[in-house]
Amino acid sequence: MIPAGHTFRYHLTPHPVGTRWYHTHTAAFDDLTIGTYTGQFGFLLVEGPEPQPAYDLEVNLAIHHWNPSFVPMASIMREQSATQPLTSGSDVGYQYATINGHMLGAGDPLRVREGQRVLLRLLNASATDNVVLALPGHSFHVIAMDGNPAPRPASAEVLSLAVGERIDAIVTMDSPGVWVLGSTLAKARAMGLGIVVEYAGRSGVPVWKDPAPSAWDYSQFADTAETPAPDETAVLTFRDAGLLKSPRFDTWTINNKSWPDIPPIMVEQGKRYRLIFRNGSGDQHPMHIHRHMFEVVQIGDKKMSGLMKDVVNVMPSIQSRSTS
Repeated sequence: MIPAGHTFRYHLTPHPVGTRWYHTHTAAFDDLTIGTYTGQFGFLLVEGPEPQPAYDLEVNLAIHHWNPSFVPMASIMREQSATQPLTSGSDVGYQYATINGHMLGAGDPLRVREGQRVLLRLLNASATDNVVLALPGHSFHVIAMDGNPAPRPASAEVLSLAVGERIDAIVTMDSPGVWVLGSTLAKARAMGLGIVVEYAGRSGVPVWKDPAPSAWDYSQFADTAETPAPDETAVLTFRDAGLLKSPRFDTWTINNKSWPDIPPIMVEQGKRYRLIFRNGSGDQHPMHIHRHMFEVVQIGDKKMSGLMKDVVNVMPSIQSRSTS
């Protein structure tokens, strides 16, 4: 931590190549004025000699939510043991959402020309909210996730970004008009989560059309080759233990313990470890490992390989396996 009025000089060798980002590591706990609730974040793009797919325009788009407040939760059924009561603590809600610091319609539009191939580098820098995005009339050709090349680049009509995730996607501008690139949720767009995409020579009210329902699936961007067996395996089970440590937030546990009472996972350099994330709760959990990449090798019953990430969103009551 850097005390107020002080300076810290940080030396690093950029590696690996790709769309990275930096952000504060101040632990906010129940103080919604500090930490990742604030604007202390930014892109860190690491360039290298590796060949890149052809594109005409490169755009960085950072998503963030603002003016957080505690929102009472109704009694929500969660997967808990029989001895734990239903809880009605607080969640965090927001008044505004932005892309690159501007609400939908407030900033300059993303100006494009018909036929252009636009590389979008998308970052979800929200403190707590996952997002799903669409651009009506267009598809996203996903080429990288969390900065790492996708083993199997593929096109998708919608993009799902959990907190901390990044997606690099190329969009071919082949549907002239004035469109809204934004959240698939009307409430989120009303909060500002979107940006206008304007073709040269076109004007008018930006158009939004709901995309067809679809399920987000990491495996569509991964290989299917068999992965080597790990040297060791650790199982991490997430649960909601109720209002044990705070009158506002539910206490989340990993293997029935919460920070700072969780024993460390002891590892040896060079060994291959498999982490099995088991989500025994009713909430989504974006799981992140600092300073390491991991290979996503299984989501539920679906096996995959080659997809290297540093954040994986574990859906409710779903098991995810990763190897690092």
